[in-house]
Amino acid sequence: MKKLNKIALMLIMSVLMSSCTDWLDIVQEGTIPSEDIDYTDKSLMYAPVSGVYSQARARLSQWEIWPLLNVRGDEVTKGGGSLNDQGEYLNVENFNYPLAKGFWALNNTWVSFYKLVFNTHDNQVLMDNFREHLTSDEDIALINSYEAEIIFHRALAYYLISNLWGDVPIINPEDITYGIPYQPYRNSLPKVREYIKEELDFCIQHLPETQTSHPGAVTKYTAMALKAKVALMEGDFSLVESITDQIILEAGISLSEGDAYYNYFKIPGKLAPESLYELQFTDFDNGSGDQIYGGSWFGHQGPAQGEAPITGWGFIMFEKEHLDFMKDRNEDLRWEVSILSSGEFTPAGDSIPLFEPDYQDIKAYYNGKPYVPSDQITPGRNDYGSNNNIKVLRYADVLLMNAEAKVMVGGNAAGPLNEVRTRAGLDPINSPTQDDILDERRAELSVEWGNRFFDLVRTGKAGKLEGFVAGEHEYLPIPLAQEDLNPNLAEPAVD
Repeated sequence: MKKLNKIALMLIMSVLMSSCTDWLDIVQEGTIPSEDIDYTDKSLMYAPVSGVYSQARARLSQWEIWPLLNVRGDEVTKGGGSLNDQGEYLNVENFNYPLAKGFWALNNTWVSFYKLVFNTHDNQVLMDNFREHLTSDEDIALINSYEAEIIFHRALAYYLISNLWGDVPIINPEDITYGIPYQPYRNSLPKVREYIKEELDFCIQHLPETQTSHPGAVTKYTAMALKAKVALMEGDFSLVESITDQIILEAGISLSEGDAYYNYFKIPGKLAPESLYELQFTDFDNGSGDQIYGGSWFGHQGPAQGEAPITGWGFIMFEKEHLDFMKDRNEDLRWEVSILSSGEFTPAGDSIPLFEPDYQDIKAYYNGKPYVPSDQITPGRNDYGSNNNIKVLRYADVLLMNAEAKVMVGGNAAGPLNEVRTRAGLDPINSPTQDDILDERRAELSVEWGNRFFDLVRTGKAGKLEGFVAGEHEYLPIPLAQEDLNPNLAEPAVD
């Protein structure tokens, strides 16, 4: 029998008793209602799924995760008010891992991802309680699809955990007895990735192709895209090609173009067809009162010294190498989409104040993807990025994975590659190489979930990064706080 984390149970029970019907609108209160849950009431069956979406939104949007994912590549660097502003990120960025083991952000990220893992297990127990009262094939198919939505988030969490740390523990809820310390050993990276793919196979089998009752919820194609990303990290290009071919053939998705592309990362682009998964936020179309806001995830990437709502910490800044890369490629449209230049106006007319940090040789250039123009923000709201979503999985990534796979195993790589290039206003490439695809990924997927660093690692090109040593720096060190709690994490992986 799976054991429940009592705190997680309190949160989920509050969701179950909520009067809200849209999972996005559910704000967990963390209190136990006096009423018992009626597991015979099928109308409550989606509530545990809602709880997982809420947890995923909260856990994956913690701001400290974003620099850990992105500063090790060749795109962005730690910014902020001074070089010492959260200066421990520089140990991560410069691969000084022994000095990073005690870094609070490292531990917070580990805890956040594993809390999401535990939450999925806890909520599956609640689904099992509903399942006991179901008899019809239709109801069983429905609860299987709901459970697949839960399992997808566990797979996503493990994908991120394993990309960051390599060998990590796979949690077995059957081994947990609350009140007794749980000290699992790490599993090998191949074992973890095989586990992720098995979880996603269940999702692919049971998730619907579209979500009409719960817009923005994960689908069969969301799970397939994540499985393709796992296979890409493994170098299994045959599997990548097979999965992405099927998505391209069946899903009926096309890329937004022109103004729609500029607005894809902004309010008009929320839940755009080319988004396979987004973390959803809302201000309920109200200029005051409650909102579900990405908070510091947006704020730490906003421009320094601005006026609300176009202002933030200035903590993530592009490196000159990436800016030169974009200029050399004549990336005019993608520049407008992905880069905010301080001291200039955006295409939407917002002024970005000039910021020339004394610890950099160039003025500040910020990530443009979290930027929401002031005229798109609900009047009365003054938070940077208010009411916007966070993109997690995108169709453009599927096309580029497909193109790379076809380069490696043979096939028409030009087709999917040029679909992405044409949308970006670039000339087609007739006979692309893997390097062409990697450059395209660098330009299209900049500052998104660590894609650039992971691409460099999986292709053996991370040696170009200053300070990187192959065999030593692919994965972050286990947080010291976690090794103190569980000394088995310092031991070799056990499968």
